[in-house]
Amino acid sequence: MKFSFAGATDRGKVRRKNEDCFVAKKIGETEYLFVVADGMGGHLAGEIASSLACKIVEEFLTKETGKRPLLKLLEAFEWANQEILKEGKKSARTMGMGTTLTALYIKDARAHIAHVGDSRVYMVKKGKMLKLTKDHSLVEKLLMEGSISAKEARNHPKKNILYESVGVLGEIHPQLVGPLDIEGDEIFILCSDGLNLHLNDEEIREIAEKMGPEDAVRRMIEIANKRGGKDNVTAIVIKGEGGSEIFEENRQEAINKWDWLTFAFVLLIYITFLVGGFLIQKKAESFIVRPPSSVSTK
Repeated sequence: MKFSFAGATDRGKVRRKNEDCFVAKKIGETEYLFVVADGMGGHLAGEIASSLACKIVEEFLTKETGKRPLLKLLEAFEWANQEILKEGKKSARTMGMGTTLTALYIKDARAHIAHVGDSRVYMVKKGKMLKLTKDHSLVEKLLMEGSISAKEARNHPKKNILYESVGVLGEIHPQLVGPLDIEGDEIFILCSDGLNLHLNDEEIREIAEKMGPEDAVRRMIEIANKRGGKDNVTAIVIKGEGGSEIFEENRQEAINKWDWLTFAFVLLIYITFLVGGFLIQKKAESFIVRPPSSVSTK
């Protein structure tokens, strides 16, 4: 299965620097990697942390082979955490820097996700928008506990406080999701929190469904900036080429192949029974004692 995709990042209208970073590329015959990192930590430091995180995950996923996808993602995240932590200690300028880190790795039409922070992965399927990651934020925790409402969470003053990030502490606890079988009619969206600060889930879904990846990404960023552009904004949109039609063709091809294999297997068993039965009958006949022709029987 092939995928069409596009990604873009923008400084926004308020921030002086763009501390977001992203990766969107095909890295193997059946492998695709998508990463979003939103840096934090003062002048230039957030930009260093996010770009370093993206670079490390891309290098690890491209070079490391023979391991299960989620294990590869986990090890890549842990490596990124240690390297950013080490880099942060080199100067006062980078001390305490960190980043969110969210990655979607597709291999053999299966999706695998690793996530730390409040960037997001969405999946649109059959007209429904599913948020596949949870925000590692104080506000999300309060929302899950029922302490605040969804409306209160959207404009909460402590919205940007994270309890999980990459490069700040010695340990991280990434959320791992997958493997998810991709049927061909899904749309995946990765974004930094600068996007869902200005667009709600329904708006993101509608744009992703109606437009191709490149146009969708451009439109999302445009709307975010028109509504204030209060933060850096990054978006990636991924679609299976041909959608469910390609999946149906592949499925039918697999069914047809299976039908031929089934027929051949049944035929082989039938022949085996015929030959086996014939041999058994011949062997049984060799044990039959036939009476002499001169002896009469009743």
